[in-house]
Amino acid sequence: MVRRQIGKYSISRRDLLYAFYGLVSFTTLVSCQSNNGSTGNSSSNNSSKSLSTNTTSNSKSTTKLVRLGYQVSGDLTHEKGVIEKRLAPQGIGVTWSQFVSGPPLLEALNVGSIDLGPTGETPPIFAQAAGTDLIYVVNMPPGTGEGSAIIVLKDSPIRTLAELKGKKVAYSRGTAQTYFVVKALEDVGLKINDIQSVNLAIADGRAAFLNKTVDAFVEGDPNLIKLQQEGSIRVLRNAQGISTPGSYYLASRNFAINNTELLKTILSEYYQIGQWANKNRRAAAEILAPKVKTDVDTMELTLTRRKFDMKPITKEVISAQQKVADLLYQLKVIPKQVDVRGATLTTQQYAAITPDAVRNKA
Repeated sequence: MVRRQIGKYSISRRDLLYAFYGLVSFTTLVSCQSNNGSTGNSSSNNSSKSLSTNTTSNSKSTTKLVRLGYQVSGDLTHEKGVIEKRLAPQGIGVTWSQFVSGPPLLEALNVGSIDLGPTGETPPIFAQAAGTDLIYVVNMPPGTGEGSAIIVLKDSPIRTLAELKGKKVAYSRGTAQTYFVVKALEDVGLKINDIQSVNLAIADGRAAFLNKTVDAFVEGDPNLIKLQQEGSIRVLRNAQGISTPGSYYLASRNFAINNTELLKTILSEYYQIGQWANKNRRAAAEILAPKVKTDVDTMELTLTRRKFDMKPITKEVISAQQKVADLLYQLKVIPKQVDVRGATLTTQQYAAITPDAVRNKA
């Protein structure tokens, strides 16, 4: 069996792909199932298939159930139920599944458990490296970068990023945290194999950090805000200034091609809720705070660090994403070269699914 060296660890190619893509954690990929009204129950969410029968990209489909994914950071569109209201007159139901991070969400897309969902810039690259057939649907520009940081405990002797050389750093491999760590280390002349990467789910990584079994941890809002307010940690570096193309909504190829008008409608609702959130941060925080188990003030600050917007998938967006993929390959974070264009549609197909308000932002 061929084994590759990643950082200070030796790992088989098979296990590498599993670690990258989240297959080993598929049994826990849905941290909870959330349903809305008459949209069905969670068991039907995983067993039902979208009923699309068209084989060409026309505007009509026979889909009667749309299955959407979202992450534990919360989703305003889910909470406000606008997609359900928009699709109900067409006789189309909606189910929602919540995931702990991007990799398991994309695994659910790959095996056909959901049709559409959001991730950061890194999980789709890991997914392509694992041989999946997913599609970038729309781009979401990055936030301020303040909401993610590499931290140490207040009493840690480590004062700078450069001092992380040889130290244990916990983060969730395959998520956007991976690219953040790579770029942050690059700024101080280090590479990913200069540290001891400890691949842990976010909750497990936080526990390891607080128990001092790792030296540093990559934390995000709203927990990052809470730790800062408590004064129990020091931030070595946040993601401000880290160049990233942002995040994306991704869909299965079949769903994107066979449900163009439906997909365009769904994206339009996401976009409109995002525009509302940009103008109503406090109201949005009041909706999301109880869902992510934090207070409204902390949630409001979290939302001010995010940017709710959309951009179409353009050559510029693809080029920026390709640079991320190339860097991860050069550092052997992924096992093979990834061509981002393999996870895109044609210009005509994108025109069919992209809302007019979003297309105008190209």
